[in-house]
Parts: sequence; C-alpha cells; structure tokens
Amino acid sequence: MFKQINSMPAKVCLIISALVSLIYSLNFLLFGDCYVTGGDGCFTILSNDAAEGTQAWGRGAPETGFNGALMLGITLATLLLLNEGAKGMWRMMIPGLIGFTAMTVSIWMHGDFEDASEAPKFVTPIVTALYGAAYFLLKDEGVNDGLSDYKPGIKVQDKVALTSLSILVLTGLFYSLRMIFTPDSVISDNFDDMVIPGMANGMGTPSDATVAVSGSLILIYTLWAGLVLTEGASGKWTIMHPSMFAFLTIVIATYVGFVSGLGRGGTDLQKMDAIVGPVVMLLTMLAYFRLKDEGMEDNMTMMGEPIEDSSNMMAKSLPIFALIVGAVIGLNAMLNTW
Repeated sequence: MFKQINSMPAKVCLIISALVSLIYSLNFLLFGDCYVTGGDGCFTILSNDAAEGTQAWGRGAPETGFNGALMLGITLATLLLLNEGAKGMWRMMIPGLIGFTAMTVSIWMHGDFEDASEAPKFVTPIVTALYGAAYFLLKDEGVNDGLSDYKPGIKVQDKVALTSLSILVLTGLFYSLRMIFTPDSVISDNFDDMVIPGMANGMGTPSDATVAVSGSLILIYTLWAGLVLTEGASGKWTIMHPSMFAFLTIVIATYVGFVSGLGRGGTDLQKMDAIVGPVVMLLTMLAYFRLKDEGMEDNMTMMGEPIEDSSNMMAKSLPIFALIVGAVIGLNAMLNTW
C-alpha cells in the first residue's frame, strides 16, 4: 500500500495525519450538531465534552460542518500524495504546513477550553508536526522538485481562468486572514452583534476558535489557487482535484441543510452561504477545465501509473463523487430529522 512513498517514517507520518484528518472531517461534517452538544443523547465519534449550559455547549454546528468539508479536501490531498508520490509535491505540502500552523496558533490563541475538551489543543500541533516531518523526510524523494525555479508572476494565459483564480485568491486571502486574526469581528458582522446562546441543535453563535479554524483551512485552498495563478497550470491537477471535491462537498452539505431544516434558516448568513459556496465551487471548476489546454492535467497518474486518457476523467468523476456524497449527507440528514 502507498508504494509511491519509499520512506517508511514519512509514510507513517502521512498515514496518521490522513487518518486523524479523516476522522475529524467525517465527524464534523456528519455529526457536527452532536459534537458541539457534548454527544448528549445522539451519536458522534468525537465530542467537545461540553455540558449543557456551559459556554462551549450547542454553538456553531453549521460552521463545524463547514470545517469538516474543508478537512475532507485536505484528507483527499494527503491520500493523493501517498498514492502518487512526493515528486514536486511542495506545491501541496507547503501551503498545507502554513495552514496547519495557522490553525494550531489560532486554536491556542482563540480557544476557550474551560468547559470543553482540550483535545484540539494537542491533536492539531501533533498533526502539524507529523505533516512537517513527512515533508522533510521526503526531500530525497523529490518533494522540492521545481521549488528553486519558482519565480512568482502571472503565468495563466486564459482570461476566464485568470479572472476566476484572481477572484479566488484575492477574496480568499481577505476572508481567511480576517477570520484568523479577528474572528470576533467576523462573527459580529454575520450575526448583527447578537450572541445566540447554546442550543440543543447546535445553532448557537460559533466560537472565535471555530471561525479561526475555518480561516486557516480556507488559507490552504487560497494558496493552492495562488500557485496555479503564479506558477502556471501545468501539472496542477494535484492541488485542484482536492479543492474541487472539497467545495463540491460544501455546496451539497449547505443545500441539504437548507432542505432538511438543519441549517441556519432565514438568516443573512444562510443567504450568503447559498451564494458564496456555489460561486467558489464554480470558479474553481471553471479555472480547472479552462486550463486543460495549458497543461492542467499534465503527468496525471493513478496509483503512480500514467493515465492513458485523462481528457474526461474529472468530468465523469465529479458527478459520481457528488452522488455518493449527496447520498451520505442526505441519509444522515434524514436520520437526524426523524
């Protein structure tokens, strides 16, 4: 398994990192409401261990689910690295390290664990350290190939893709950095300066730490888009595939939440989510498919082996992925509303 990675220590680090990310992503995505209510009377793999009536109980379930979808993309990226090999994967790993480091700092800066489990305070830096260790262990396997030749500039020729990526990078940097450094102002703007207390369905106002984690994860995707813009499209399928899958998951989860009544109904935040999520997804996909002629799918592999005909692979894979994710999230919503 994962034969494309030769270093056993690096492989172990990446597998542990992917496994932890997968558990948290699925738990947040599917059981976010139960996670934030301490697992009281419902099923969850992990919980924040908050008791009813405490400051950490019943707050930010939709935002926790959003983080789960973003974590799923990071998990898929790590699995792609394990399956396809390390050569040139600094493009994936350096933004990942920046985002994980920002997440670690954000949790320690903004987290209030007086009434909740402290597990995130320690799990996040451990995963960051493992991911960083894997990066350095993979230097002999070509992880930094092309890094010394990287000279930032606008390297995308297609005007539509250029516009799409520019919007993604500029707005991504603005929102991600604001969420990381001033999460309280983001919360205040989106909830009209109201603090919604903890609720049994998890619809209380999200914590500063939850919003800062969102910003840290968004930063990773923003840096990936920035690399496509400033280095060119050639071979960037390795970072665009996880991005497309993550944003597709966010859109599906958002609209299933609206239909099932598990989302924040009738709020300005809901209206914004209904617009922003699909726009980001469409801009990402538009850039990907427009840049196929500029080498987006160059050297695409499957389990380390070249793909003979990759021309329609993603056009087929995305609908299949959407059906599977939609079925899982939809079934989970049905079970939660019974």
